[in-house]
Amino acid sequence: MVDATELVKIFAAIVFGVLLIITLFVFGGEGIIGKVKGAILGAKEVLPKVSVGLEEQKAEVTIPDEHREQILDLQKTIVFMLSGKGRGVPRENCFAEDGVFSDLGEGGTSLKFELRGDKTVLTVLGGAGGKQEIIDLFAEFPGMKPCVIAGEGEISKNFVAHFVEEKELYSPYFTSVNSLTIWYGTSGYNGNRISVGGFDSDTVNDEGNNLDNGGLLFTPDGEHICFFPTNKVADYDDDGIDNDYFESVKENSLQNRLNQGKLSYCS
Repeated sequence: MVDATELVKIFAAIVFGVLLIITLFVFGGEGIIGKVKGAILGAKEVLPKVSVGLEEQKAEVTIPDEHREQILDLQKTIVFMLSGKGRGVPRENCFAEDGVFSDLGEGGTSLKFELRGDKTVLTVLGGAGGKQEIIDLFAEFPGMKPCVIAGEGEISKNFVAHFVEEKELYSPYFTSVNSLTIWYGTSGYNGNRISVGGFDSDTVNDEGNNLDNGGLLFTPDGEHICFFPTNKVADYDDDGIDNDYFESVKENSLQNRLNQGKLSYCS
């Protein structure tokens, strides 16, 4: 039988051991227990973070598959249009088809082209509220300068006169821009739009800055890549050219003239 003295010694040893463990966990140490403590306290640095709200939404940001395919097609088309310059044979006054964008959707997918130094970058937004960047669709186009067939003066008129009416080509017939955004709007009517700083239309009745372009792009010099803002009223004005010029059923449309070989595709 264990006497009282032995019980006191056992109890004191247990208390000492507990105090020792507590001390090591509180104040650290280089031994095994200190390392165990460090592992426990540092677990939050290596364990997956579980969160809700914005962080969770960011991880799940997506856009419709058809938008992704159309954007990738657009990127390939732009690279092709630019590729001639690198070989010393820049493409001039030619057209390319990137495919018509399906409805991008209100608060849905949008594309922003921005000139940065000697290149243009493309940023795609989507996800919740259409405000989150789609990282894997970000692209850079060295040597590209964005442009539009629109702007103040007789730019649209000069373009239509030559490429539609077969008259002499006068400059300017395109406008270089620092940025442009393709998005979906509901003002006036529901549809894809193109916004360009400096001459966007704010008049609903005019219905300018639409993107009824039949999927066409244009380059005057193998360096500028031009988009076509369209309107539904005038043959041409500062906001762009009539969307009728992109319908193949129209005799004098760009699409019909391309089909007849009167205008050139980039090759």
